[in-house]
Amino acid sequence: MKTLAFLLLITAAVQFAFAEPSVLNDPAAAQENAVAEEGASAPDAGGDINALFDGVNTALSVQFTDLPSRAYIGEIISVTVKLTPVDIASGNIEYTIQNEEGLRIFSDTPRRKVKEDGVYDTFYFLVQSGSVRLPDITATVTSTGAVSPTLSGSTLSASSLTPPSSFANVLAERFEIVNYKTTPYNNDSNVVIFTAKAQRCDIGSFRLPNAIKQGFESKISNVGESQMTFYAIIPNTEETLNFSYFNLSKQRYESLVIPIIVDDDTVSTQSDLSPTDARHTELKVTASVITVAILFALFYWRRQKWYLYLSALPMFYVIYVLLPNPDVCVKKGAPIYLLPIKHGTIFEMTMQEEHFEAEKTVGEFTKVHLPNDHIGWVHERDLCSN
Repeated sequence: MKTLAFLLLITAAVQFAFAEPSVLNDPAAAQENAVAEEGASAPDAGGDINALFDGVNTALSVQFTDLPSRAYIGEIISVTVKLTPVDIASGNIEYTIQNEEGLRIFSDTPRRKVKEDGVYDTFYFLVQSGSVRLPDITATVTSTGAVSPTLSGSTLSASSLTPPSSFANVLAERFEIVNYKTTPYNNDSNVVIFTAKAQRCDIGSFRLPNAIKQGFESKISNVGESQMTFYAIIPNTEETLNFSYFNLSKQRYESLVIPIIVDDDTVSTQSDLSPTDARHTELKVTASVITVAILFALFYWRRQKWYLYLSALPMFYVIYVLLPNPDVCVKKGAPIYLLPIKHGTIFEMTMQEEHFEAEKTVGEFTKVHLPNDHIGWVHERDLCSN
């Protein structure tokens, strides 16, 4: 028995001495095995990461919702895109919009609503023709570069309106006059200045059918609420300014009326356009000349010098009025404004340095007489320094 145990012990020792190195008894072998195992497992880890990002790239889904079924030429229509899932779609999204026909994009930035079932981005387009094709839209997640499938736009027909003669060329869900003012323009005309607000309206296309002259003093175009300040020169025989628009909510034309109440306080309203008091000046000069003539006749008849002294005042007034107005130098390329207000309507530009007769100054503007018998306003920054 002792002999058998001894032989087994010797056999185990020999096998241990000639065995291959292992991680248990050889540090170098342990390091090699660790590197080999890491290398073997690396492809699997990389595959898992790629698979994860591949899943993100295909996770963004898009679809159209609430597309318009009909439209009018001149109407602003909405195109809404629903994106899911919310956690990805609620980040920054870049859109590619292409292949639309009969439309002009009204706002480059969509209006966004985040709901539990998705993110809703709404674009607005102005219908410009009767044949319309909605755009193809592709969404890209800015942070990851994930690209959605492309949505293909459908087609629809837009109807043209048959407007009344008073139509002001705008369609809106709501259009209202906020305030207005009327002042004399000349002996035959008045100028009406009014401010209006509108919803879902291409307010820049507003135009009155029967005005002598018209234009925007300012305008802000926005889908939610647009605003404009508009002027119109009309005959002074008109007692009201009437126009109509198409109400998209009520699907009918609605008329608006501005009463003409002339306000002569042109300087305080900064809407003095032309010398409306020219007739009054002529009457004053005529009266002064007659007064001087009478006083001279009395002096000749009665030979009393105080008649001459009395005639001096009306005589000086006549001389003052008949003296030419001073000239002002206006720079080359200077705008000539219709109204003495900032961001007013420009109706002429100087082609070279010009000298104009100046009448008076209102704030930062000087009224000038142009060679074509027109009246305009020049900002003080456009006057020559010499």
